[in-house]
Formats: sequence, C-alpha cells, structure tokens
Amino acid sequence: MTQPAQHFKIAMPKDVKDWLSRTAPRHQRSRSAHIIFLLRQEMEKEKAPGSRQANPDASEQ
Repeated sequence: MTQPAQHFKIAMPKDVKDWLSRTAPRHQRSRSAHIIFLLRQEMEKEKAPGSRQANPDASEQ
C-alpha cells in the first residue's frame, strides 16, 4: 500500500536547483520525482551487502 505523500520545504543552493531543473526533464521526471528517485537510490546503497550502513561493525577502510 502506498503511503500518502508528506510535504516539506527544503532550502537548496541555486546551483543545485539549476542542476535539478536541467536533469529531471532529461529523465522524464518532475523535480520532486527526481529528488525522490535519487534519495531512494541512496537508501538502496545503504541496504547493499558490504555497505557500512548494512554492516555497522565493519572496520573503516
């Protein structure tokens, strides 16, 4: 089941907003959808085997 979206404001440097405004349409996404896509990618990286987040006891490399 999909959770309802929750809105919040975020302060963003102009260069980041400009980059987002250029790249989101290239991926056929709104800026919001592209931010969510990028954040979900980072969430998946944390779950990946061998990641420090997935294995907090792993020694620093």
